[in-house]
Amino acid sequence: MVQLVPHLVNGLTLGLLFALIALGFTLIVGVMEVINLAHGSLFALGAYFALTILGADHLSNSEFGIWWSQLPIAFRYCLALIIAPLLAAIAGMVLERALRRTYGKAPLYGLLLTFGAALVIEELIRLGWGTGEQNLLLPQSINGAVLIGGLIFSKYKIFAAGFAVFAIFAVWLFLEKT
Repeated sequence: MVQLVPHLVNGLTLGLLFALIALGFTLIVGVMEVINLAHGSLFALGAYFALTILGADHLSNSEFGIWWSQLPIAFRYCLALIIAPLLAAIAGMVLERALRRTYGKAPLYGLLLTFGAALVIEELIRLGWGTGEQNLLLPQSINGAVLIGGLIFSKYKIFAAGFAVFAIFAVWLFLEKT
């Protein structure tokens, strides 16, 4: 049983992140009545925006880039948690503006448009950030491992799961109380 616990925790963490993505997908389908096949690509775009905000490697030769890289990683991480979803939301709004032409038409038009948008977004990610593996800079407070009950768990996965629970609860609260 002890050998199964890490796998359950990892599955729960990944499941919570998938639930967060599914919640956004459900809201889009429920409110706009459009199946958005680009939803996952927009989620990935937000992750790459966060990666850029954290590192700002492309600005490393400028004064701003030097100043930015000297800021504490925890501060940059908090900013990335706020700014990256907003930038992804702007990309989603641009997609929604293009999608308006399909309103009132057969659902296939919206499906084709969002599928094409997903392909374009994925290619833009490849062009902008490359196809190689990217490393996420983490603040020291959520970096490393923690020992719980004789088992080692990643602090970042625990943080990601907690953040997903918080975000899901915040959306539920918003929908129920407004």
